[in-house]
Amino acid sequence: MLFSTVVYAALAQSLSASAAMMQVTVAANNKFTFTPNSVTAQPGDIVAFSFVGQNHSVASSKPNTPCQPERNAIFSDFQPIPGNPNANPKPPNGNTPTFMVPITDTQPMYIYCSQAQHCQQGMVMVINPPNGGAVQYYTQKAAQANNNVSPRGGLSGGQMINDRAGTNPRNVLGGQAGDAA
Repeated sequence: MLFSTVVYAALAQSLSASAAMMQVTVAANNKFTFTPNSVTAQPGDIVAFSFVGQNHSVASSKPNTPCQPERNAIFSDFQPIPGNPNANPKPPNGNTPTFMVPITDTQPMYIYCSQAQHCQQGMVMVINPPNGGAVQYYTQKAAQANNNVSPRGGLSGGQMINDRAGTNPRNVLGGQAGDAA
């Protein structure tokens, strides 16, 4: 727990005075959700995706092709969390795996879980939605998607803190993730 506190403190110090860290819970109460399902972020902000249950991922797509990775997609890789499927389990080391995504512009970012059919079941969100109906539109498009595809190449576009193995942070802020198939 101390390690994660030190890492979070270091990240917070690296943010400018006006930057913010926005928390998104992945699978709160073991539901196929990102909570909240939309956030508005500015360049320099960080969106922190905390994995609290089951086995999920964070991946990015285009709005008209949900459940398919965009070119150079962000990807948390899969984060299995063992425990009771009816409660928010704690990881074995007591620390919550968190995928830290730095925001570089104000363009919309469409996020989905690439596990099984989670995207089609509504496990989607939008960072910087362009309008009030963006999340609903993306959710409806996701429900109609034929396939759910993970980006290739593993972790990309962010930093994993307290990953599933309880190891040191892994940092991949660039990278070449998979193209939409």
